[in-house]
Amino acid sequence: MKIITVSYRLPVSIKRQKDNVKITQSAGGLATAVLSYSEKSQKNLTWVGVADFDQQLWEENKNNYDSNFDIEPVYLERRLNRNFYNVFSNSVLWSLFHYFPSFIEYTHDGFEAYKAANEIVADKVNSIYEPGDIVWIHDYHFMGLAKIIREKHPQAKIGFFLHIPFPNFEIFRVLPNKVRRYLMEGVMGSNLIGFHTWENAIHFTECIEKMLGFPHKNFLFSQDTHRTKVGSFPISIDFDKFHNAYDNPNVVKLRNEIKDLYKDKKIIFSVDRLDYTKGITNRLNAYETFLNTYPEWREKVVFLLVIVPSREEITKYGERKKMIELTIARINGKLGNYKWTPVVYQYQSVDFDRLIALYTSADAALISPVRDGMNLVAKEYVASRKDLRGALVLSVMAGAAKELQESLTINPHDFEQIALKLNYGLTMSEEEQARRLEHMQRYLKKHDVFRWASDFLNETEEIHNKDTKAVALAGEERIELYEKYEDAEKRLLLLDFDGTLVNLQPKPEMAVPDDKLIKLLNTLAADPKNDVWIISGRNREFLEKWLGELPIGLVAEHGGYVKREKWESVINGTPEWKGRVIEIMQDYVDTNSESFVEIKEFGVAWHYRNVEQRQGFLASRELLSLLKNQLYNMPTQIIDGNKVIEVKHFLAHKGTTYKNSIYNEDYDFILAFGDDKTDEDLFEKLTGSYQHSVKVGSGNTSAKYRVQSVKEVLDFLNELTQCNIVK
Repeated sequence: MKIITVSYRLPVSIKRQKDNVKITQSAGGLATAVLSYSEKSQKNLTWVGVADFDQQLWEENKNNYDSNFDIEPVYLERRLNRNFYNVFSNSVLWSLFHYFPSFIEYTHDGFEAYKAANEIVADKVNSIYEPGDIVWIHDYHFMGLAKIIREKHPQAKIGFFLHIPFPNFEIFRVLPNKVRRYLMEGVMGSNLIGFHTWENAIHFTECIEKMLGFPHKNFLFSQDTHRTKVGSFPISIDFDKFHNAYDNPNVVKLRNEIKDLYKDKKIIFSVDRLDYTKGITNRLNAYETFLNTYPEWREKVVFLLVIVPSREEITKYGERKKMIELTIARINGKLGNYKWTPVVYQYQSVDFDRLIALYTSADAALISPVRDGMNLVAKEYVASRKDLRGALVLSVMAGAAKELQESLTINPHDFEQIALKLNYGLTMSEEEQARRLEHMQRYLKKHDVFRWASDFLNETEEIHNKDTKAVALAGEERIELYEKYEDAEKRLLLLDFDGTLVNLQPKPEMAVPDDKLIKLLNTLAADPKNDVWIISGRNREFLEKWLGELPIGLVAEHGGYVKREKWESVINGTPEWKGRVIEIMQDYVDTNSESFVEIKEFGVAWHYRNVEQRQGFLASRELLSLLKNQLYNMPTQIIDGNKVIEVKHFLAHKGTTYKNSIYNEDYDFILAFGDDKTDEDLFEKLTGSYQHSVKVGSGNTSAKYRVQSVKEVLDFLNELTQCNIVK
């Protein structure tokens, strides 16, 4: 078994320099984390990514890098790569996901290139995949990849992690319908989808519900082929690497040089890639506000700003660089003098030792992105401060702010607030600096990048392993289940009604039992070894009218009412939310004339089976969202069913009713049939070797077995009454 990691950039770069070839291995957080996890777990690692070197250079040098992992480079034709990476990934997805919709430059060619690149990378993964491998896909470049791989390898273990923010529904819907469906359906091919924060995870699940119509239960989506879990996995850093670097002799030397150079001044430090999401112009304007608001700091502070070149070929980035440099020139020209330069600016990369020296000589780190998935610079600054000195001024728009609670948080658009927090940070007592940094360092040491990788990959495997694979109730499985039924002394049969014993109809009242079904239920119940129960969402009046004379148990409204000799309620009083829900649903009937509301004692359902498909789907997504907000903290369960949205009392629960009102220890054979989401509540309770569950129809399920139709259910039940089978 191996880990197949997929990211746009490979962890190794090969460049020809005159007569020599230079091979550089990435020291970035992702490469460090995955390599470490591979070593500690003793799992082989293969890395798939887009090559920034030609194929001949790779063939000549592929055995010359010092590593214990394999590399599988993908070669994209230059124009395809440009359209895939620059035109779509960075000019569309990056802009939109960071809440800059006005920066989007969407083209049809860009999207087609994105799809083509995902197909090419999928071909590479499929060619090296072996059963048992974990495929770990990284970031927005490959949102279509998981679905393509799963189509080829249905049982694959696939994880997807997004390293940037995920936008809310109103922003995401800006994309053309074909684009957003491709992205959503693609990512949903994964077993596990990870984000930096729960906020981003919630945005994603909302988009899935509203655009694809997949409901989730506790962030778990059930699909026909597999289940997909969505969660928050904040990426981190190698804490010890940054913490221990403080004492590195070269770092000490460089730090002393910086402090000597600015020995009479406080140092504010920032380092960022060139990107409009980093809010660098805002940061500079806020620094100017700080100097104007607190003029006593003039000539006593310096702002060291390092910008790392990035994507200059994209128009918006080139424009941003010019804007930053004009702002720096204006501030230095307006406020500086021959003795003092307020902003010291560097536009180039810095090596690790110099970066640590800058971190550890700074009195304050100013990190103010306008939108950032995580921002590891903040974590690196905190980890590097082994001396427990310095203040972290951090934007609330960075994912890191959720974890680094002892930072001085700021709104990156509020210059006055930033000025206030800078002043506070620069005048903070050493005791407070130490207390804040100690708290944050304790957290980062515990939640480092290795734990992040381990947690994500372990949960990918766990979700995959729990993804039940219901087998068809046919052949040997059918014979075996029938034999267990014959051998049992005390049996319990739990049968759903609509979609299980009778076919679904345009209106529920039309789905009534025929004489054959009544006879079948009578025959099953006549066997003294059998207890037969109908567990339905129908109201008690319907069940009493059509099934009340039979010697069987009845459960109405998913568990709201139970009948043995007489009907008994498990819920007291009329739900206070019921009237409001009826009003809301009636509004949707008014605008969707073929829909209707079904009113029960402990629930209300809006049926849209007869509404035009797309109209009904869109209306149901809106209603679902509205009900979740209206009924927040109410004792309800909202069910997104098969062309029905139902609100019911939380005690009206098939699983709970089974455990509390039906089950006893005398049974040595239990068999349940059901077709919808409410039946899953029951199936989840049936885990013993003598307990058997059967899903009717398609869809991922907790059931052990599956049949495809009502006819198959009735055929099997009829076989049980005959007590013989052809083997």
